[in-house]
Amino acid sequence: MKEFNAKKIIVKYLVNEATPQETEKLLRWVGSKKNEKIFKEFVQAHQLSNIAYNSSEVQTAFDDFLRQIRTSKSKSNFRIKRFVRYFKYAAVIVGVLLSTLYLLKKENHVSPFVEMTDQVTLQLINGDKQYFNIDTDKTIKTKTGHEVAIVENGVLTYVAEPTNRKNKPLQNILKVPYGKTFNVVLSDGSSILLNSGSLLKYPNVFIKNEPREVFLEGEAFFQVTTAPNSSFIVNSKNSITKVYGTEFNVSCYSEDDKTEIVLVEGSVGVKTNSSIKGQENYQMMIPSQKASLSSNSEDVEITTVNIQKYISWKEGILTFENEKFETIQKTLERHYNVKIINNFHDINSFRYNGTFKNDSIEKILNTIKTHTNFSFQRKDEIITINNPKNPQ
Repeated sequence: MKEFNAKKIIVKYLVNEATPQETEKLLRWVGSKKNEKIFKEFVQAHQLSNIAYNSSEVQTAFDDFLRQIRTSKSKSNFRIKRFVRYFKYAAVIVGVLLSTLYLLKKENHVSPFVEMTDQVTLQLINGDKQYFNIDTDKTIKTKTGHEVAIVENGVLTYVAEPTNRKNKPLQNILKVPYGKTFNVVLSDGSSILLNSGSLLKYPNVFIKNEPREVFLEGEAFFQVTTAPNSSFIVNSKNSITKVYGTEFNVSCYSEDDKTEIVLVEGSVGVKTNSSIKGQENYQMMIPSQKASLSSNSEDVEITTVNIQKYISWKEGILTFENEKFETIQKTLERHYNVKIINNFHDINSFRYNGTFKNDSIEKILNTIKTHTNFSFQRKDEIITINNPKNPQ
């Protein structure tokens, strides 16, 4: 079986669409060590595509799948329905998943369930997918008509309702495109303002007396309500932040090599994602401190900072303090929803200071030009920077 066809059948199998013949071929194919590795890489690529499952869920599903294969004495078309909950998005991305591996090799960031759109996107874990404009009031319901949340005056607010382990909450994924910010109020009253190009995974309700957990990729400002016997935990690619009722900012874009947590008020504890699960080895922070974590380090660096630099984006203000141009470029691309092609690489290492409120990207680039001479042209949503001595 060719590798391409194998991947196609894996997707069909996970969503219970494979024929008995295809399933039988897949079981034989994945039995070898080489193909088992390919299968695992495929599942990992699936997880990396901004599906926002944590690694333990994907690993558990994969291990259980392989255990079923190794112990199965029959070649019949059995199903792994008990594991399908780990792959609810498969049905949504069947049409594009075959190109995901190729895209992952070319891009750092892939969002399979979010088409090219300038709308905020909400997806429920049960397969519902809804688009809505931040300026449009709307009631968010499941396919069965159950009301989950409302959008009113540009804020997504979830309906507070009791739940327990027997009545599991629905998981939600909220995606904010470049060029926009969006505010969501969770069922416990906690408010989260998402910066442009951010993704948040969270339940529609929290289980009483259990940790309230969310997953973030991008940047967000949190205002967390205090709940007795229920801590609030923010998971990201590098960090786990445990909250004790507070205001703080987390920046963890997938294309950045670091995660930064800045505490405004209250108290949080921070540890790396690689820390042993369950251990309370959090490093505590006090207001006006920043915790920095790198994907290639086990250390958590805590320093005292000017917090306004890190939270001014909430007011539409861009603040740069001794920032390299290549860092500024990423911020401008997210904030203005543009693509910047820099052909003048000498300026990447130069550092700049500046504060801009509601200014156009052209004004910001022209301001930087007064310190470092370069030329730029804009065509639609693409800006090209060139060396003025070598115009193109």
